[in-house]
This record gives sequence, C-alpha cells and structure tokens, in this order.
Amino acid sequence: MQYLELKSGDTTICVHNSWTGEETVEVNGQLVSKKSSILGTQHYFELVENGQKVQYTLITKLGSDGMSVKVDLLKDGKPIHSDVPLPYAAKPTSPALIAKQTGVKMLRMYDVDLAIKEFKKALKFAPNDPELYFHLACAYSNKENVDEGLKHLKISIEKGLKDHTAIFSHEMLAFLRIHPDFSELKELLPQEEDI
Repeated sequence: MQYLELKSGDTTICVHNSWTGEETVEVNGQLVSKKSSILGTQHYFELVENGQKVQYTLITKLGSDGMSVKVDLLKDGKPIHSDVPLPYAAKPTSPALIAKQTGVKMLRMYDVDLAIKEFKKALKFAPNDPELYFHLACAYSNKENVDEGLKHLKISIEKGLKDHTAIFSHEMLAFLRIHPDFSELKELLPQEEDI
C-alpha cells in the first residue's frame, strides 16, 4: 500500500494506492476520485477556493526505474507538485477520522449531544472537512436548533460538500428543510443542482 499527502494552500489532497491497484484521492477528508490503475492514471476534480472554481488533475505514473510510482499535481493546468514519490505506507487513521466515525455512530443512535461533541473534536484536526459540518447540521436539526443547523449546512456547502442531494433528502435534515430560511441555501448550490 502507498499513501501520500500533498498541500495546496489550505487544501489537503491525499492519494492512496492499495495493493490491488485501486487508487483513491481525498480532499480534506472527502473522496473525490476512485480508479483502478496498474501503470498510472489521471484523477480530475473541481474545488471552490476563495469563491472561484479550480480544476485539479492528479497524475500517478511509473517512475523512470519502472518500479516506483510518482505523482504530479496540477491546478488549472499548472504544475504545483511534480514527480513526488508515492511512498509505501499505510493510510493513517487520523484523530479526525476516529472522532468523525464515533460522531456518526452516536448520531445514528440519536445520542445527539455526544455526536456534536465528537464532530467538534474532529473539526480541531480537519477544519476543512465539509462532511463534518453536514453531520453537525443533522445533529442540530435533530435538536431543532435552526440557527446552528443552517449555519453548519451553509459551511458544508462552502467547504465543497459533494453530495448535494443529501441536503434535500437526508431524514435528519427534515426539520431544517421546513424552515423558511432553508431556501436561501439553494442559492449557494450550482444552478444545475438547484432543486
């Protein structure tokens, strides 16, 4: 197994290559690309940074020795990392991931206060993870706290939440969806996804 973290400003981009050749790319803890590769491949993903859409390309390729794997990262077509070795290492279990998983488990068990505590703990390690804000919105919706729920839902969208359909379908957000201020969140979503 191989694992590497790259930085682009405040954005953390992680690439993981399993022994079966499955490559995953995560941005701030959120999966953005998954492909199978033996000789290398290209992962394309789009982020919003400082209010602007940015196109990224992460390229995995064989090194000149034919055995090692190298990584290139391009932002809007310009290289920001080139020929970075993809070292052999296990994907780490971060404190943020442990707290996030515990929070989701507590939320599913409707131990909402403990879930909120775990999500806030995870935010200390991963403040750019949009899923953490989404889960906090779910928790606050269950507590019928409109202000906190909508605030965290808005942050999750601004941080780049990929699954916008969950905003309109997740059962734990039902309370927020009936509030008049919920419609303002639709304006933050790309037009083609406006529901």
